[in-house]
Amino acid sequence: MEITPPKGTPLAGYSRRENKPAQGVRDPLYVRAITLSDGEDTALLVSADLLVFPPPLVEKLVQRISSKWNLPRQALILTATHTHSGPGAVAQGLLYPIVFGHYSRQRERELIDQTLEAVGQAIKDRQPVRWGFKSSEELLGDLIENRMIPGAPVDGGLRVLMLEGMNGRPLAVVVSASAHPTLLSSKEMRFSGDYPGALTRRVETLYPGSTCLFVNGTAGDLRPLKRALGRSNDEAVDRFGETLAEGTTGLINQMHLQPKGDLAVWGGWFALPPPQIRIGWLQLPPFLGRKILPSTSSYLNLAALDRTLLVPLEAEMTAELGRRLRTQLSALGFRPFLLGYANGYLGYAVTSSQYRQMGYEVQMSWYGPFGGEKLVEEICRLASLLI
Repeated sequence: MEITPPKGTPLAGYSRRENKPAQGVRDPLYVRAITLSDGEDTALLVSADLLVFPPPLVEKLVQRISSKWNLPRQALILTATHTHSGPGAVAQGLLYPIVFGHYSRQRERELIDQTLEAVGQAIKDRQPVRWGFKSSEELLGDLIENRMIPGAPVDGGLRVLMLEGMNGRPLAVVVSASAHPTLLSSKEMRFSGDYPGALTRRVETLYPGSTCLFVNGTAGDLRPLKRALGRSNDEAVDRFGETLAEGTTGLINQMHLQPKGDLAVWGGWFALPPPQIRIGWLQLPPFLGRKILPSTSSYLNLAALDRTLLVPLEAEMTAELGRRLRTQLSALGFRPFLLGYANGYLGYAVTSSQYRQMGYEVQMSWYGPFGGEKLVEEICRLASLLI
């Protein structure tokens, strides 16, 4: 379902744009959805060409989806590709106007209606499938860099979940890589899906009739290595998207498909640590932090297809913290599939050692030195309930 807003809507992603309106469209923006069901449990996965899903928008979508299709909250996974050239004007709150521009109730309502239409189509189109999951953990390592600590490890993995129809053709392809979609700079004043848009277009061309969803991973401190991808931003976008598409087809060709799978979805609320918002070396008093971030709890949910575990992350998790989370989930017997920028936004999630450094990622870590590690602990605790 296309969600490209009209010309004049602000772009979301860079404060340096100063909320100026979009001047056109480089490539269309979309919201895509698929459902998984084993006849007892159902999971809904949505991927939208947005910077993030702002929490107020998530709550409105959860209420509408749950009431219309009787899907419980734990079944819903709403992810954003994190494009920095996506639609603005859909976020409320003190922090969001800086990167989303002035809030428009009409624009938010249009986006909700478009998302609901995509969800409805996904539910209507359900059919029997075979499925497979395959990953390559170092495929992209030479094309991604750590922007927080030069030379530090990256998550170079490419992970693919594929649903194939009984006619032998792919129906849905879910692709995950970990890198900020910032190949198009703040000087780009047209709407674009950045490299996730190039990837999804290419995969859907390779597999006619399929739907390709991109989900970002643990991209908090990672970005594509632009100098290795092309001389211009446009060339880099297309080349990285094509590289991801080639890797995706390679993994699909190696898959051993399963004729069926047991699905489980579950979740629960957990208490957020007190906000510890820093501006430079200055830390705001707790009462000011609570005014900016009034929520005291967050909802975590998981979906397991056999032992493949879909893990929505409401934060921009760094590569190192993501590696720890995957290691701990693997020790519990799961094949983790981490879905970043999902079901809201809690800022960045860093390790306690990374928190001691200065930099943008640390400034955007709103819950203190152990906030990221607390999130990992809660996810693993929730996952252990299925053992």
